[in-house]
Amino acid sequence: MKPEVSPKGTDATMGVAGGFTHDLFVSYAHADDEPVAGAEQGFVSQLVSDLRKEAGRKVGSALDVWWDHHKLAGDSPVTPEIVQAAAGAAAILMVVSLAYLRSEWCGRERSTFLAALNARGGGGGVFIVAIEDLDRSRLPPEFQDLIPHNFWKKLSDDRTSRPLRVDFPSDRELYYDRLSQLVQKVADHLNRITRASSPPIAVPGVVPPPPAGERPPPPGSGARARPGGEEAATLVLAEVTDDLVQRREEVKAYLEQLGFDVLPKKRYSRDDLDLHCRQLRDDLEKSQLFVQLLGPLAGDRTDYPKGMAWLRYATALPVLPTARIVQWRDPQLDVGQVADSDARDLLALPTVRSCGLQEFKQAVAALLQHKPRERAAPAPKCLFVNADLLDRGFATEIANWLTGQGYIVLEPPAAADPAAWREEWETNLSLCQGLMLVYGKTRPCWVTQQFLQSSKIIAQREVPIELLSICVGPPPPAAPDHDKLEELSLHYAPMKYFRCDSGVNPAELARIGEFLGG
Repeated sequence: MKPEVSPKGTDATMGVAGGFTHDLFVSYAHADDEPVAGAEQGFVSQLVSDLRKEAGRKVGSALDVWWDHHKLAGDSPVTPEIVQAAAGAAAILMVVSLAYLRSEWCGRERSTFLAALNARGGGGGVFIVAIEDLDRSRLPPEFQDLIPHNFWKKLSDDRTSRPLRVDFPSDRELYYDRLSQLVQKVADHLNRITRASSPPIAVPGVVPPPPAGERPPPPGSGARARPGGEEAATLVLAEVTDDLVQRREEVKAYLEQLGFDVLPKKRYSRDDLDLHCRQLRDDLEKSQLFVQLLGPLAGDRTDYPKGMAWLRYATALPVLPTARIVQWRDPQLDVGQVADSDARDLLALPTVRSCGLQEFKQAVAALLQHKPRERAAPAPKCLFVNADLLDRGFATEIANWLTGQGYIVLEPPAAADPAAWREEWETNLSLCQGLMLVYGKTRPCWVTQQFLQSSKIIAQREVPIELLSICVGPPPPAAPDHDKLEELSLHYAPMKYFRCDSGVNPAELARIGEFLGG
């Protein structure tokens, strides 16, 4: 049965969030609340009933939830009553499906709430429940960076999905796990509003909160406070491949319940890989840990040949010491049997822990609770970017990009005197941590000769060089099926290759961090 509803469409309660007409406005397509065969009530009715009870238990009072139970026609006007309810709600929950995205009615509801949210200065309060597997690009643009709560299950054909059903024993545990994560988010939001609207209590020796006219910072804008008043530790919990989404949610919920600040708050860019890496680096620079769950899949290779899992790890390497990079794999996973070679290499890294997920969660929490000792910043790594005259312009572009990433870059010697030129060249090879030969317009024989001559100097070093590499630069090959590397009569197993055929490629060059870690 549906919960009791007042004539105005709100579950009749006193509410929690001060200063708002309703605690939560539920926006959904009525087609998604039609009971299916064997079910006593529709999905939305089940979810609202469960959410009210569970969130109410966490905030100490039943929630005032406004949701329309009436079967209105698709061309019915949005009434002033609904506009007022959406505008006056402390939060909105959207049950997203293809039917929802097609509904002009639902679009008006969310637009009304967003306009009210912007008018009061933001502050969060938007929750997405996805009940089928949808391409993110189909979401309204203003919601594409939000992380949905997935209440759907993919079927065995790996193409079809359906909403979770509590009347199916195989779905029940997953449904309630995801409900608990949603409940925690809603309760946290309402509790923040309640604290902000409560009058301050004068306590001797305690600094009072900001005056009423000063708006508290929006959720996620700063570090969270932990019991005792100390600032919460922050970590980046990397996004994962589809097979690990639920496990990532488990880790996230566990750490947030302990009071840790888990990043990212919003999804990184999917359209601009350079922006994606910058957003990740920004979060890493304010974090104590980089945490990554790994499986047998490498992730999307559309923008990064080794897969997005490798890219996230490579981005973290130059920012955090390896002791602060914590990865996990299932102990039942046989790494040697993983078909994808890139995923297999990533799983074999020394930073990867093979243990139960609960043990891993506890280990991450212990690392966050232990503040690392202050230490001097490590010396930046040094690369010698050597290029023939034909490629000097492109070599300078590479040098500028690397300098922006914090590397020391040595460019080709410019001395006119042959003796002075050779002395500078030998010094560069003796002191750098990495050598990069630029192979763009120059002839293949120049690259081969430079490598063989450089190897003689490198062999005399007391400290081994960390990176030997060739950067394939412009112009790109005339034929799409042609590879410039095929023209090189040079084969050396430790050599690394960076593909920049069409110009500086930040995603490719970011891989340098894999070989020149902190």
